Amino acid sequence: MTSRKYVASEMLLEAANRHQIHLSLLVAETGLWVHPEVHARIVRETGKAAMFPHVRRARIGQGEKRGDILDGVRLDDNSYANVALKRALGIHRLDLEGFEACHIWPRTCYDERFHTVVANLVLLPRALAGLSDHDLEIQSSLQYRAYELYSWYPDGTPVPEKPSFYPSHWRTPESPSYFARHRRRRVRPISDPTCFGDDMSAEERVSVIRKAQKWALKPQLNVHRIIAIVVRSGNGILRDDLVKEVARSTTSKNAYGSIASLLTSKGNAYGRVLEDVGGLIRIHSAVEQEVRSLRWS
Repeated sequence: MTSRKYVASEMLLEAANRHQIHLSLLVAETGLWVHPEVHARIVRETGKAAMFPHVRRARIGQGEKRGDILDGVRLDDNSYANVALKRALGIHRLDLEGFEACHIWPRTCYDERFHTVVANLVLLPRALAGLSDHDLEIQSSLQYRAYELYSWYPDGTPVPEKPSFYPSHWRTPESPSYFARHRRRRVRPISDPTCFGDDMSAEERVSVIRKAQKWALKPQLNVHRIIAIVVRSGNGILRDDLVKEVARSTTSKNAYGSIASLLTSKGNAYGRVLEDVGGLIRIHSAVEQEVRSLRWS
């Protein structure tokens, strides 16, 4: 007996074509897009389009593994792209249910220049997400819509052209609340108790900076090496990836606990040098300028 393979996405596309149903209409009405101002600001502030310019998807079929670092590039699944998109949208992950982050240009996820470019990403309902990899009408519609919004397309690809069938109504991009949530704090004298709001007092900030200054002089310490990893990561590193890197490059027997101790100033913890922002561990914004000015090996 000859077995038959049933591929849901292919069956759905065949049925849609047979009945002349344009699935791109559903994508247009349900896709969540980053506001163009957010993409423009990332480019303006970093000089690059990618939010995490040294991360790309691992080629699993070629033996690459998520979390490894190859020629200075961290290998990902879709985690960094997912975090970049949701952070740029300004929507808390708990307020999103049933969505998946999709790359608009196929296979660009394997290029660190494009993997975390928010102009190359859209959040689609999971029921439609898989179709974006197979349906040419959906792909061309998404690419032209992205070009309309961001005036961006990957280097080495042709300028997107408006497809013969193109939805006339698209969901409006989300408001640029990214600005309010992730803008840099204006530097004020540390004697000003209001300069960091309720997030970190001037007293705590002074204590954290003094500790960091001491640790920076002792590269043999595990705490020095942990901070160095986060500093080198740029915009941040997923906690699981950081745990793996700390376990690999330090003598710490409890990588998770050592990281947690840098996320709080309570009790006997190291001190709040780090913060968790949208699932990423990064240098705390209240002390970032001072910490990054120190030498970390």
